[in-house]
This record gives sequence, C-alpha cells and structure tokens, in this order.
Amino acid sequence: MDRIYTNHRYGERRIHIEVDENEIADLLDDFTPTGDAFDATKKLHALLVLAARDFANDRRGDAHEAETSRT
Repeated sequence: MDRIYTNHRYGERRIHIEVDENEIADLLDDFTPTGDAFDATKKLHALLVLAARDFANDRRGDAHEAETSRT
C-alpha cells in the first residue's frame, strides 16, 4: 500500500492511497465496521468490498481469456 498523492490546499487536505489487489482481502479480514463505526470507516469498508468484487470479476475474465486462447 502506498500513499501516492497528498493535497495540502486549505479546505481540501486529503491523501490518495494506492492499494494492491492482494492487499484488499487482508484489509477486509482485519476489520468489519460495527454499528457505532464512523461513516468514513463504513465508506472505506464498502469501497474495499466493491473493489474485491470487481477484481474477482477481472480474474474470472482473465481465466476465461486464457482458457479460450489455448484452443
């Protein structure tokens, strides 16, 4: 996981983090937001769940493409 960008402008301070595909499952294994979790935690968790689903679809597509290219 890498911090790839930091914005220091007044009112817009934020970081942009790059997360490798193989790190997403590890992050999801480490936490599940509870009912009293902050909204930011819930949003991060939701983004990670969506990313895991999207990458799973990509892996299925990669496997299908590899299989069809053998014939």
